[in-house]
Amino acid sequence: MIRRRPNKLLISLGAGLLVAATGIVIDLAMLPFERGVLIHQVMGDFVAGLMATLVCLAIQLKNEEVHYEVAMERAAIVADLNHHVRNAVFPLFIAVQRNGDAEAHRIAGEAMERINMALKDATADAFVRRVDYGPVTPAEKTAA
Repeated sequence: MIRRRPNKLLISLGAGLLVAATGIVIDLAMLPFERGVLIHQVMGDFVAGLMATLVCLAIQLKNEEVHYEVAMERAAIVADLNHHVRNAVFPLFIAVQRNGDAEAHRIAGEAMERINMALKDATADAFVRRVDYGPVTPAEKTAA
């Protein structure tokens, strides 16, 4: 299932329109109905809405940048883990393939398949944040 992201620009425009509309409603409720004053106030409200749009868009883009950096850090950790595990296990697999009998070949193949599945599961868990590999608090240490 493809998860569709909301459009950042539409969300920002909505926030800006909300700020502008709120300002206009407050101005209409609080100020006397003088055309010149209201025109200037409404123009100011639209400028405030534009600024709110820009700020909202900037916040969303910064959040996306941070999310991307965290994802790249996690990918680097998983790739490093994958590299080390495979480098540690592969010589054992080759030794069994060279010196072992048919049963040893089968067991070695199953072991490699289990390692592949474990690495795939760990990768998926890390990316969907099902498992957090961050620092452990003292309360979590005592609970474990």
